[in-house]
Amino acid sequence: MPVGNSFFINFDKKAQPGIDLYRLRMNKTIALLLIALLLPVFLLTGCASNRFKETTTVEEFQREYKEARKQESERLQRNFFSATSALCDPDALDYRLGPGDLIAVTVFEDKDMNSEVRVSSRGTVTLPMLGTVNVFRLTAVEAEKKIEDLLRQKYLHDPHVSIYIKEHVSHQITVVGALKNPGNFECLGKKSLLDVLALAGGLTPEAGEVAFVSRNNQKTGKRENYLVDLNALVRKGDMSQDIIILGGDEIFVPTAGHCFVDGAVRKPGIFQVRSNLTVNEAIAQAGGITNYADEDDIKLVRFVKKGKREVIRLQYSKLQAGQGDTIYIRDNDIIFVELSGIGTFFSGTGIRLGFMGTGINYKNPVK
Repeated sequence: MPVGNSFFINFDKKAQPGIDLYRLRMNKTIALLLIALLLPVFLLTGCASNRFKETTTVEEFQREYKEARKQESERLQRNFFSATSALCDPDALDYRLGPGDLIAVTVFEDKDMNSEVRVSSRGTVTLPMLGTVNVFRLTAVEAEKKIEDLLRQKYLHDPHVSIYIKEHVSHQITVVGALKNPGNFECLGKKSLLDVLALAGGLTPEAGEVAFVSRNNQKTGKRENYLVDLNALVRKGDMSQDIIILGGDEIFVPTAGHCFVDGAVRKPGIFQVRSNLTVNEAIAQAGGITNYADEDDIKLVRFVKKGKREVIRLQYSKLQAGQGDTIYIRDNDIIFVELSGIGTFFSGTGIRLGFMGTGINYKNPVK
């Protein structure tokens, strides 16, 4: 009779104390016959529960994957500069004055000309004797030379000027995305990407493997975008990716992609897609396959352009033999391990023998 998600059939409701060998043998025979009768039903049930239908071959699937990777690489090369190219222009590393910056101007020949002024919204400062001076987008050295030239023209024979930037306001660094403390940070001198990530509390566990750095080109005035390989920088120690961050830069760290592992696995769920994550590794993260899994029917489902869905069928033995090391998971992929009808049946079936009778107990192991 049904008990929750299981049922139990008792063949000896009038069992008396003691062991009746004849009855026991008959009950065992009946139990085995019942299993033989029910087994085809469960096998058919298992076949009917096949969740995903195969749509393409493994070879074609991998060929499309390589082509998609090539196109993605070409797109990134067209739209983003490499991290190393950010170091090609040393002049770009110098801080340039902008609105809100507070500077201390020292004239060594006349202390009465010393002043502490803030750059206006128009990029100008007001200095003793000189009045309004435009310093917008000048480096400290360029502003010093400009003020020296103005003083030389009107007041001093050989002036010497020093400028110290006390507050860097106009070119704050903006850090957003998968970081523990994203926000705006003051740019006090030159900082590397690792320095800025540390200011933002470091990466979260959900962080992806790349970072995007957007900055203004000081010469052209146009916005430029750089792609940084965080996997190479943080996990492999490739310091060529640790670019210098300038005031005004915007840093975005996207979250990693996710895949879904379901079906006859021990711990189905959602898992992060790291670099070159294989089918084997994704199944291992889900605790491996169960004893009622159909090892010859593991489906990898991928959504491609315009909502189209591609499904390939994999065999666990081939995955273990190395095929799984060549099939990589992408964001939103689904791995579904189909159920084996016979495995599901025997995993949930048991025979009970005892003084109170003999019977068959079945409980669906999937539930």
